[in-house]
Amino acid sequence: MPESNARKVITHHVNPVTRALREGRVCIGALSISFPCAPVAQIYAQAGFSWYYMDMEHGQLSYDQVREISYASKLAGIVPVAGPTSLSDHLIARPLDAGAMGVVAPHVETADQTELVVNFSRYPPMGKRGLIAQGPPSNFEAANSAEWVEEQNREMLVAVKVESGTGIDNVDEIASVPGLDAIIIGPGDLSATLGIPGQTDHPDVIDCIERMLAATKRHGIAGGPHVSTPEKAAHWVEKGATFMSLNFDGAMLLDTSQRVIEEVRGYLGSRML
Repeated sequence: MPESNARKVITHHVNPVTRALREGRVCIGALSISFPCAPVAQIYAQAGFSWYYMDMEHGQLSYDQVREISYASKLAGIVPVAGPTSLSDHLIARPLDAGAMGVVAPHVETADQTELVVNFSRYPPMGKRGLIAQGPPSNFEAANSAEWVEEQNREMLVAVKVESGTGIDNVDEIASVPGLDAIIIGPGDLSATLGIPGQTDHPDVIDCIERMLAATKRHGIAGGPHVSTPEKAAHWVEKGATFMSLNFDGAMLLDTSQRVIEEVRGYLGSRML
């Protein structure tokens, strides 16, 4: 029999991505917009991604779906991370209560907004998240409340997405907020706010990413951009990035499908419809 590629089941006791980032290791996430679901999470786990990024801003995920995807992700050995639609208590806390092990909050531009994200993600005394110690996140174990709070405040991944010129201007203050683990840049939205929509390789966008990485380094947290290719991921790792998402599910399927069908066409030529 071929050697198994099975990964260890992830439990609420240990978040391997949060721990790896704090050790300075690189964690690459799989972004899912077009068809986020449990099987896709399992596929990405089998492929070797470290976290599964469920984009709720551009996708149409329900909290029930987040719960089922989170269960499947953890069983498959990939950390489920939710990208909520906006900056509000219930929009951030409910995916976590459904079993996500972290959040990437979008369109953050100030330190005050970052503090809100931390407050909605962490339990007192670090934040203001409402306490539930027995439910989907704990696999319905009867957890000791004090131990649960300490564990989750330690293991939960709290990240923000900076996607505007204003956010970059405030990135040093954002990176300094206690309880924040990481910053990720959305180059597409950033380019639009800079007046150069779609030009994600423009020198101004590159400068913004470098400014963000300098700020995260100063404050001892992780950071990186969303990237479209492995080559860009490798480039930014050399610049200090450790936290990135790579491409997205729809584009990956299209790219693979096009390459496969062109290969078939190369064999069959005009015989193929």
